[in-house]
Amino acid sequence: MPQIEFNALQIEEIILDELKVHPKLEPVDIYKLLYQAMYGPSHIVRDLGQLSMSISSELWQSEQPYYPFYQDIGPVYTRISLSVLKVDSDVKERQSIIDYLSRWIIASCEEEPDDIELLRHSWNLSLPMMKRLMPAESEAWDKVTEMVSHGRITSHSAAFHHYYSPHYRLVRKDLKDYYKYFMELNK
Repeated sequence: MPQIEFNALQIEEIILDELKVHPKLEPVDIYKLLYQAMYGPSHIVRDLGQLSMSISSELWQSEQPYYPFYQDIGPVYTRISLSVLKVDSDVKERQSIIDYLSRWIIASCEEEPDDIELLRHSWNLSLPMMKRLMPAESEAWDKVTEMVSHGRITSHSAAFHHYYSPHYRLVRKDLKDYYKYFMELNK
């Protein structure tokens, strides 16, 4: 599946949905959100063992749950909280669940984008609307616009880390067998 192109109305909807669950955002968090909505997990390492190990490590280090457990970010991708993996199970069963999530992530990967022109275009088209929805210093917007122009992927802001402790991975929600498996875990 090629990267997704959004119009200004779709971008506004994605941002408004994000602001409902994470109101303390900075411009860099909006950029990360749009990057994720367009490219999904295309930037991750696609080695099953390495991916499973990084999830295990992050899960072990996370002290607070990340909410929501499932968050759609546009029509294709979902953020799945690593907190859903904290099920009552033995170590072997938990590792099996982590490996399954890792396979889902890899199955969700597209080719890493070599042309981020659509992202640049979407960003520039939507910048006035984004500034209206989320007032911030013009310096912060300028800094992020510079990142966008170079197509650099970024981390969440310090504020996002402080308030929300993000521990999640991106997956394609149309991969129904994987999705159903994880929904069953949380019943």
